[in-house]
Formats: sequence, C-alpha cells, structure tokens
Amino acid sequence: MAIVIVARAARCRVLLVAGLWILLASVGMAPASADSAAAGADVSVAQSLGDRELTIVLRRVTSVPGPLRVDVVTHAGTAAGKLTLAVTPTGADSNLPAPGAPTAESAVELGATPGMYSATLDIDRPGPWDLAVGDGVRVARIPFVIPAQVTSPPERLVYVGFLIAGVLLPVSVVVALRARRTALALLPAGGMVAGIAVSVTAALLSASLPLPPQPGNQLDPTVANVTDPYSLNQPMISDFSRPPVLLTVEGDSVTAGRPGDLDLVLIDAATGASVDDLLVHDSALMHLLVVSPSGGLSHLHPIRTGPGRYQVHLTAPEPGRYALSAELARRGGGVQMVRAAGGFTAGPSDVAPQSSTAPLHLSANDKSASMVLAGNPITVRTTEAVVGKPTTVTAEIGDAADLQPWLGMVGHLIMAGPVPEGSVDIAAAVQDSPVWGHAHSMGPTSMQTMSDMPGMSGMHDMQGMSDMPGMGDAAGDRGVMLMPPVNGESPPDETVAAYGPDVPFTFTFPVAGRYRLWIQVERNYTLLTVPVILDVAAAQGAYR
Repeated sequence: MAIVIVARAARCRVLLVAGLWILLASVGMAPASADSAAAGADVSVAQSLGDRELTIVLRRVTSVPGPLRVDVVTHAGTAAGKLTLAVTPTGADSNLPAPGAPTAESAVELGATPGMYSATLDIDRPGPWDLAVGDGVRVARIPFVIPAQVTSPPERLVYVGFLIAGVLLPVSVVVALRARRTALALLPAGGMVAGIAVSVTAALLSASLPLPPQPGNQLDPTVANVTDPYSLNQPMISDFSRPPVLLTVEGDSVTAGRPGDLDLVLIDAATGASVDDLLVHDSALMHLLVVSPSGGLSHLHPIRTGPGRYQVHLTAPEPGRYALSAELARRGGGVQMVRAAGGFTAGPSDVAPQSSTAPLHLSANDKSASMVLAGNPITVRTTEAVVGKPTTVTAEIGDAADLQPWLGMVGHLIMAGPVPEGSVDIAAAVQDSPVWGHAHSMGPTSMQTMSDMPGMSGMHDMQGMSDMPGMGDAAGDRGVMLMPPVNGESPPDETVAAYGPDVPFTFTFPVAGRYRLWIQVERNYTLLTVPVILDVAAAQGAYR
C-alpha cells in the first residue's frame, strides 16, 4: 500500500510539473505586448524668415540623448547664405544644466539651388525645447517637444506579472519534487497562474484604455509631464478648452514697394494675456493671409520672436489698405481663423506699383477657364456652384504628376466673399466679407486611385460613386492622391514631386454671390497662386 501511495504521489508531481511547463509554454506561444502611444513623427514648420520662404523640418528623435536632424527646404528665388541653428531647453531638470541657454549650435549653408539643406544638433533631455533659426538679422524661435520613452501602467503590469510567474515557476517545480505534500506546490503554482493572468489581461485591455492628456497637444509641456504623463496632477483637468485669440498689428507703417516688418501680437480674449501656446497646424504656427487692394494674395508664415509675438517681413506691391487674416491652432482652443480689424495700410512711394494677376472667371455659363502662370499651363473648372450644395473646383496644373506637397497638402484653396460685383478695392471688400474659408486637396480621389488602395479593389465598379463630388472619374480628374500618414509615420516632404496634375477642392458655399478664390500649389519649388472669381447661385426655392 505504501508503495502504491508513493507511486501515485510521484505521478502527481510529474503531472503537476508538466502542467506548469505546458501552461508557461502556451503563454509563450503567443507573446502579449502592451500598446503604447506611437513615437512622434517629423515636424514641418513653414517660416517667412526675412525675404526667404523656408520649410524647417525637425526629424524625429528616437532616443535621448541623441541627434536631432534639422532639414531646411528652400524654394525658387531663395537667396544663398548662412543660417544659424541653436536648440535651447525650456523645461527645468535637476540632473542637467539649467534651461534657458543653448545646449547645441550648428549652421546651415544654403545654396542658390532650391532644395534641402541639413544640420544635426545634440539633444540631451526630453521635454519642451526651442529651435532658434537666425539669418543674421532676425531670429525665428520654433517650440517643439522631445518625447520621453515612457512605460505605460498596463505595460508595467505585463512585465511584473511575467516576472512573478518566472520566479514562481522554479519554486513550484522544487516544491512539487521535494515536498511531502504535493498540495503545497499549488500555492506557488497559483501565484504563477495569477501573474500570467494579470499580464495577459493587462496586455489585452491596454489597447482600449485611453491615453493620458498629451503634453504639447492638450497640456503645456514640462519636463515632468513629458517624462511621466501618467502621473496624477492636481487639480484634475477634464476640459482643455481655451478662449479665442485676438490679433493686433503693431510696428511702423509699411511703405508700398519697399520691404518692411509687421509685428503681430496675439492676445487671450478672456484675460488679455499674451498667447504663447500655438500648435503646429498644417505645417506652420501661423498662416497669415494678406490680400492687396487689387486682389493679390500673399500666404506668409510669421516667425515667433517671443511669447505671443510674431513678425513678418513683406513688401507691399501697391499702396492702400490690405486685408489681414490669420489661421492658427491654439492648444485646447482648436483651429481659429482670426482677422486683424482694419488690416493694415501701405503708404505711397515713388516705386511703381505692381498689379496682381488677372483672375479667371467661372460662372454658371462658363465652368472652365485657362491661363498660363509662370510658364505653367493651368485650367480651372467647376461643378455647378449653388448655395448649400457641395461645389468641386479642380485646377489642372500642367500635364504631368510632378506637383510637390506644400504645407502637407497637394493644394490649398483660400476663399473670401461674397464681395460686391464691380468692387475696385478688393482688399476692403474681402476684409468686410462674411465668409473666409481655407480648404485643402490631397489630390484626386478617383475611382482608379481608390481601387489601387489596399482593400479597395473594385471601387470603380460601385454604382453612383463616380457622381459624388470630388470623386474624379466623372470629372476626368487625373493624378496621384497624397495619402495621410498613419501609425506615427511622416508624410512626404517637398522633395517628393509625384502629385497632380489635377487638384480638386470641394466646399459648400453658405451664401450666394461673387467669391474671390486663390488656388495654391507647388511645382519645381515654386509656389503658384491662381486667382479665380466664382459666382455662386442661390438655391431654387431658398427661403429669404
């Protein structure tokens, strides 16, 4: 009898040990991993630095300390010369030198040929930083955030659970083989199973758990909340909204035909304090739209000179009043289109005024018009423009897919109106118009383009799809669509000339009347601005 009992106990121990190994092996067959926020993508910031229109690209930093590569993209007409670069940490860290002083400096020699020029700077800590870009006269200060490699709480539970299971496994084996009572091995074995259960549960639930408030996007970034975004700060914040921004113009008056500076001040509408929490929106901290008296448009990107203060260097082509509007995104305040009351005025001079390009005119009777701009053949066509219905305006630039993405898009459409017919002072009419809009184009969304996308085969066979606004087969749109980046990837930069030639925009006009439109695309590192007049008809049977 004793021999039988011992044999049974031995078999129980063997089965228990084998079961533990099988359990751990089965978990190892499908390793669990906790999801976490994707690493930040490259950041592109357009800057009108003096007479140069530049795009500053900050490449992602994969480890800290580590290198930060800065690419400077120049455009046609950009003067050669030297730019100085310096990075300055703005968040305090007790283990590193005090913030406020540059920790790395470099220089970029710009050539006469448009393209990309690079430099590398060393980053020694995560948190908020400033990149200073100087041309010897002016300095643009670009805020950015270096993320830390943070382990989320679910990921920590995964590691802790497997650590406990790994420690208790040999304990369970030893107890099962040595203990007189096999049941004692169930204690460490149960702890091991609990550890594995915690790890698997944390890994499965991590994908559905919300991320903490993101420093830089929702919270003002500091070293503390960048390095430990999961820490609970008091008081708890659930509403990240902030008041709208007021835009004022300071500085000396501008003289027509001569370079001058406009100083722009951003003010919090609720407190009167300076606003220094702008986000990079469509590859710029601020998009400044300037309309001249004769209807020309300048799309500029003021440099940040200090908290709440920006400056733009420009040459007013003609005397008179200019309309001024800015598109920006405030942290917690969303995208805003703000106008400077009264715009600004350029005084007369002895320099001959420069008239703007005559616009194309589209209406119900003439839905297509053509022009040649800077040697580029351009045709603009429109669908029926009626209030309350989506209207698609398509610009055909040349005859090849060689457009470059500008500000992250294939094309930009800026519109203002309605303006009185026969207006001579377009800037005054635009400044007082009820509608300012800014639409984007990622290229033609044609049936053929859609069918070439993964998982979208057969789209061109779907009934009725080609008649939808912007679905370009019906309108004959041609070209390649710029796909938005996913999973932390970076979008194509301006060195990629592979889009167009058709650039469609869809917008629903809320008021009938005559609108001023400006279509902007980049080709051969040259920004092309196509002016258009569009007559929008009232809807039949509309209530008045």
